[in-house]
Formats: sequence, structure tokens, C-alpha cells
Amino acid sequence: MQLNLYNQSFILSEHKALFWLEQKMLIIADAHFSKETHFRKNGVAIPAGILHNDLNRLETLIDTFNPGQILFLGDMFHSEENDGMNEFLEWRKSFSSLKIKLVIGNHDILHKNWYDLALIECIESNLQIENIILSHDKLIIEDNTILNLYGHIHPGILLRGKAKQSLRLPCFWFSKNYGALPAFGRFTGYVTVHPKKGDKIFVIGDEKVFDLNGN
Repeated sequence: MQLNLYNQSFILSEHKALFWLEQKMLIIADAHFSKETHFRKNGVAIPAGILHNDLNRLETLIDTFNPGQILFLGDMFHSEENDGMNEFLEWRKSFSSLKIKLVIGNHDILHKNWYDLALIECIESNLQIENIILSHDKLIIEDNTILNLYGHIHPGILLRGKAKQSLRLPCFWFSKNYGALPAFGRFTGYVTVHPKKGDKIFVIGDEKVFDLNGN
């Protein structure tokens, strides 16, 4: 689904990512790669294969959009180095020429040498391109010509049906000056957002992006 905002064009992907057409940039928030490995390392019984699935989805996005670069909006990895990192490094060898940048989030605590090994350029604060500011946390934006795209909150929306049925699904949430991206990682929860009048919600379900704005 294509969305035009602030004179820029974006494609909202059912794989919980955003593609910025003008910049040929794939934007991903909160991948939390190797989170399940971290939990298993600490004695929590979490099934294997989650990282493999996430990397397959990332590969699908690369095949679909052929991006010139990938930007992660923080929390690319979940914790300190563990065995899951080796799986990522092996995956990275297949895409070593693809530029990857990371806006550092609160979970991005790996040593700089590891990011260098993985060919990941780290950005300590935020990144501004044209009239778009890309960050991990939501910023304070007072200029109405600026759009802040951010992650961190793992936005989801609660859908209610008949007979008191309800379902919480990940979503893209756009409000004045802001756009919150869904968490890319499969092993993440969602925080229910409460959109105000004029906000736009695009929910992800059944491998599709649905417009909940009546358009």
C-alpha cells in the first residue's frame, strides 16, 4: 500500500516495514533479532527458528524492493552477544554489499567492534533526510513541515467484533508530524494505541495491509 506524506512516497509492507521510494530506503523498527536466544540462554523455554523466520522475511523485503540501503530504527538486536548473532553474521555474508544503518536504540548494547564486523553503520542520535527525521524514540517536533518516523512503542490496534470478539494486530500509526512503525520482530508484543481524530491507522493482518481510515 502506497502512502504519500510530506511530499514523500512510502510503501507500507505487510512484512511490517516501510519502503521510502525517493530514497530507495527500507526502514525497519524494533527487529529484536536473537531475542529468543537470549531467553533460552536464561532458562526460558522458547522455540527455535524465530530469528531464521525474521531473516527470511527481511530477505523477502530485499527481493521485493531492491533497496539501496536498510535503516533500522533502533533495537535491531535484543541484548548482549549470543549464539543468534552468529546466524545473523552468516546471513549478512549473502548481502555484504548492501548498506545497513542503525539508529541506536535502548536495546542496542553490543560492542562497536561487533557492529563493524557485521558491516553496520551506527548512528547515535537520529538521522534527518530532506524533511523526514528518523529516530528510535518519538521526538518533539514543532515544525509542521517535518515528519518524524520512529519505532520503540510496538504499536498495535485492538479490533472488536460481534459477540465481544476482539483481536490485537500490529499497525502503522500516523498522526500530525509523526509516524510510528510496527515492531518487525516476530517475538515482540504490541502496545495498544489510541488514535485521535485525524490520525491514520494501517493494520497488518492476513499478510495484507488494511486501511482503517475509511478510504
